[in-house]
Amino acid sequence: MPLTRRWRVSAAWRDERSVTSGGMHLAIEATKLLGERRGIGRYVRNLLRQFVQQQPSMRFTMYMARPDDAASLTALLASWHEQLAARTTVAPIDALPDSDADLVWYPWNLITTAARRPMVVSTLDLAPMLQLDDQWWRVLKRLKYRRRYERTMSKASAILTISEFSKREIVERLQVDPLRITVTLLAADDLPLDESQAPLPEPAAAVTGPFFLTVGGQEGRKNLLTLYEAMTLLHAHGMTVPLVQCGPGMSPATRALYGAAPWLTHVGYVTDERLVALYRRASALVFPSRYEGFGLPVLEAMRAGGAVICADASSLPEVVGNAALRFAWNDAAALAAQMMRLLQEPGLRDALIAAGHAQAARFSWAKTAAETLSCFDRAAAEGVSRPV
Repeated sequence: MPLTRRWRVSAAWRDERSVTSGGMHLAIEATKLLGERRGIGRYVRNLLRQFVQQQPSMRFTMYMARPDDAASLTALLASWHEQLAARTTVAPIDALPDSDADLVWYPWNLITTAARRPMVVSTLDLAPMLQLDDQWWRVLKRLKYRRRYERTMSKASAILTISEFSKREIVERLQVDPLRITVTLLAADDLPLDESQAPLPEPAAAVTGPFFLTVGGQEGRKNLLTLYEAMTLLHAHGMTVPLVQCGPGMSPATRALYGAAPWLTHVGYVTDERLVALYRRASALVFPSRYEGFGLPVLEAMRAGGAVICADASSLPEVVGNAALRFAWNDAAALAAQMMRLLQEPGLRDALIAAGHAQAARFSWAKTAAETLSCFDRAAAEGVSRPV
């Protein structure tokens, strides 16, 4: 069916009175909102919840690729905050260039469909354009992404990013004026901490005794091979502690090397309740990533009452401060030594948990949202729009 110029996503929304009048009208390029389960999805969800709470008259238009997605988006928004659903209109992405909103927000790193209104982009990291693995066939893809980032920087009225590390990356690699960039540090989700006794997901429920946990994707920058090498070293020294891994499955090449490792238990994606249980019951979250825009899992683990071991790389030192054990990202022996130290040194895990709790308390989504809204207000007031 042809796309209409605007869709309402529930019967109640057909009444114009259900959309709050006055206040900022924010357009959002939301084409990936339904399918994103990882960091960016959490970022958008928590900001939208806070926008509704902090700006009672703010309203939204979300631009989607398919009209069939409108009903699913309604349910998703209502599950986040019922007022968010009540203040949101959904429109097709091809209507975005003619949006009458005060501002257009692009949360997914790049400006895809440009608008004639002031545009703010959240560029969380530059990973797609960087040489972060040895797969030669990615070279052309990286060059394509570099051009897309350059076009995005030229079109954006303002740029949001989520760490001082990412700001430096944008300034140095894309020659962007640092005054155009606002850093808004992230926060840990309000995970259900009272559900820490939730049963562990299968097959992790069969794991007895101490175990290490890792979460996240399988991209080369996540540096899981260094963790797997460290686990092999631990077991070679008689430390038979398993590793529980959450997230997508292994690539065929990695599975061929480590898929049958006796120390590895893969559980896929898990609920928030079970993620908290894993954070708390693990000896530590091990996060070996060598390139992050922020690194939400380390903050989530600290807030949930877990200990953290992470790479001393990219944004991670900003996030963990002195509340985690760190290691050089490409040194499996150093990682194995930190893991062994945590298992053997009396009181170390408890000290890390206490320090992590204090560190996590420094971050809040309310602050992130307030700083984001200030950036939106400045961009809308300046009224700088770029040619589509």
